[in-house]
Amino acid sequence: MNLSVKTILLLFVMLWANSSFAQSGLKFANLGDFETSKGEIIKDTKIAYRTVGKLNAEKSNAVLWPTWFTGTSEQILQWGILNNTIDTTGLYVIVVDALGNGVSSSPSNTGKFPQITIRDMVNSQHELLTKHLGVDHLHAVMGISMGGMQTYEWLVAYPDFMDKAVAIIGTPKQSFYDILFWQTQADLIENAGKNKRKLEFAMKRVYDLFTMNLYTPDFFYKNVKPENAEEYMKEQYAKMFHHANYLVQLKAMISHDIYKSANRTINNIDDVVKADLLVVVNKQDHTVNPLNSIAVAKSLKSKLKVLDTENGHALPFYDHKQVKMEVVPFLSR
Repeated sequence: MNLSVKTILLLFVMLWANSSFAQSGLKFANLGDFETSKGEIIKDTKIAYRTVGKLNAEKSNAVLWPTWFTGTSEQILQWGILNNTIDTTGLYVIVVDALGNGVSSSPSNTGKFPQITIRDMVNSQHELLTKHLGVDHLHAVMGISMGGMQTYEWLVAYPDFMDKAVAIIGTPKQSFYDILFWQTQADLIENAGKNKRKLEFAMKRVYDLFTMNLYTPDFFYKNVKPENAEEYMKEQYAKMFHHANYLVQLKAMISHDIYKSANRTINNIDDVVKADLLVVVNKQDHTVNPLNSIAVAKSLKSKLKVLDTENGHALPFYDHKQVKMEVVPFLSR
């Protein structure tokens, strides 16, 4: 089977088209001058978001869903990821575009944009909820990949703010493997500087690395013929993310570590975390090492689901039925 990216996207668009939830268009909240955790200012900060469903009278049904690395709220809805992961019945889901993704304030749309952290993404979302949407408590916060990293950060940044948290293929901190993978990409981009030709070359190599690690060798062996490799990568290059946005989110992930944020270790992180946590990982994830997620889930005695599939970090796209079987009952309890 030779499964192209276009075929995959078409499949998810068809699934999304068959869903029946009411959703809003893209909205923006202006946070004004937003101070980062390092004391720098992002002027006229805008946070983009979309909503699904309605907030109930008790304001007890809100679920926050931050975007993954380079992802957008539009993709989460149009690709069917939301509907394939949770049952939205009775929920008010806020899908928020993380800082740096090119929709919310980012290097590509903001005059001066400092380096940010995962905590900055979370703080901006907290401000969106409390000051603009009138939401002072969440039923749950959940996310995939970098969205899972933000979910972990929510646990220590605002422990009382949510009842539940779902981290899917995320991590509470980077392993050596993760840092090596992400830092290699960052070095390629930074080494290119502002030279357009060098940047184009660097970003192609970055996408080579990312694509190689997104799945597993077994996946590629079964789904992409060697003679189709050039065409396959051309499809990836065509979707190339803005280099400065890519870099700023990349470096935010590199510095991510909830133990530093909470001034705790894995042995006493339970002093801080109060929400019920569900962790879903893939043993064969070559993009985000699952071992730190497994370790923190065991330390917190949280619900843990370890899948073992050749789909690698693309687990939520291909194995969404297995993921949904874990998430739906967890959220409904």
